[in-house]
Amino acid sequence: MQKSIQVAAPIEQAEKKTIKFRVGKDHLRRFEFPNGESIVIYHLYPTLAEWMGKEIPDEVNPRSHDLDMISSGVARDIRRTIEESPSDFFLANRGATVIADSLRFDPSRSEVEIVIADPDVNGLADGATSDAVIELVQRAAADGRSFKSLTYEEIPENLKKARFHVEVIVGITGRERIGVIARGRNTSRQVKSWSLADFRGAFDWIAEILEKSPVFKDRIGYEENAGKPVTVLDVISLMTLFSREWDEKGAGLKRKAPTVAYSSKGRMDTRLQDPKLAPYYRALAPILEDILKLHDHVYAGFSEAYKIAMNGGKLGRRRGVENQSIRLPLTGVEAPYELANGYVFPLLAAFRSLVDYDDDGKAKWKLDPFKFFDSYGPELVSVLIEQVDNLYGNPQQAGKSRAVYTSLHDRAKLLVNDEVNA
Repeated sequence: MQKSIQVAAPIEQAEKKTIKFRVGKDHLRRFEFPNGESIVIYHLYPTLAEWMGKEIPDEVNPRSHDLDMISSGVARDIRRTIEESPSDFFLANRGATVIADSLRFDPSRSEVEIVIADPDVNGLADGATSDAVIELVQRAAADGRSFKSLTYEEIPENLKKARFHVEVIVGITGRERIGVIARGRNTSRQVKSWSLADFRGAFDWIAEILEKSPVFKDRIGYEENAGKPVTVLDVISLMTLFSREWDEKGAGLKRKAPTVAYSSKGRMDTRLQDPKLAPYYRALAPILEDILKLHDHVYAGFSEAYKIAMNGGKLGRRRGVENQSIRLPLTGVEAPYELANGYVFPLLAAFRSLVDYDDDGKAKWKLDPFKFFDSYGPELVSVLIEQVDNLYGNPQQAGKSRAVYTSLHDRAKLLVNDEVNA
């Protein structure tokens, strides 16, 4: 390879990031696919003495790869291979896929320049966990210094021997198409559907609300490995309890109940993206913050309501109740007992009876839900416990039981009507 190679995709960005590293011409191959798009794919095998971990942004990767989130068994195996079998690293590791604006190779200097023009469409689409582990190993080798400041003699021998397979694709610009690439490449540990949904922007309107909130800002994770105490799936599950769809009749005119919020949390992202169901969630936007706060209010106040409802009965003796306090991750409120969701979800779902809708179809409260629980919590808890006892005291069954949800909702609806008509 005797002349410079350069291919650029039509991306315009004011600020570009250029990543440079050395690799011999014998460890670089170029393949062009002239199918009208000028897609060019490069395969490079730099050593870990030359490749710098975490230099290329990974926003195009559906997963989050914060350094404190790579303590998994997979990450430990990657590090073990680098340290114990470096010569086999390029064989044992799948490597990385980079979507780039352009790549230039200077054979006279054995130097590669990869240009990242726009982090939204350029960056590490796969292999970010490996890349983060490499950064950790390099950081450990530098022992407090910058790895780039090390002389070649100071770099550990294993990093000189280990080669990292880097595939660079130039000519791809659409986020939908990049999402397909990321989904296809992430096969050893499949990308969660909700991480891909976040990548496509499905949760943007939820994030816009919650990330502006002084209570919920930085508490919600919108992709797997985000390292947050609550995931967006938790948020959608709680919203599902309040969805207007449950006020409609189901098949055979049976009454519907939001048991899916309890039993299918991992699939909540598909509901949010369903064209038929999405409007129900959008309609809840004005009361979203209240729904999350109400969850913690009900959870924290459950034990006192139980004590009143059961004439001083001991909540800690019940199945699915841990006799220890817990700090609730949504608001940071402390609850005296840790409760199974089979108690909390049906009770919280009863508050759907307090939701009304304006002329634009946006949700609003008929009554203050917090005051409503403070007033009628013991009565609702009494109904809940009666239903749980009918299921042999099993809160897990209660969380899945349509009868439990409808009984609580019916009682709450009567109480709301009494309040409104008083």
